[in-house]
Amino acid sequence: MTASVAAQLEDALRDLAGAGAHPTSITIDYGSAAPTVDTKAWIERATRSLVFAQAEARAADGALVASASGVFRKVTSA
Repeated sequence: MTASVAAQLEDALRDLAGAGAHPTSITIDYGSAAPTVDTKAWIERATRSLVFAQAEARAADGALVASASGVFRKVTSA
């Protein structure tokens, strides 16, 4: 069984934000209902303490299945 589109997008955003980053906000917008074959994530911008990331899940024909945005707080060890 494959992970849900939401789980795939959240995993992609978390991986991009880095180890130990805590989600502050994650928003998912759904498009067409199709099996996801490709999930891509990228950083829109980052500050010293926050990472703003985007992700998309697309079907084999290129149709957008869902998109997500997330804000993650970087955790530093004291």
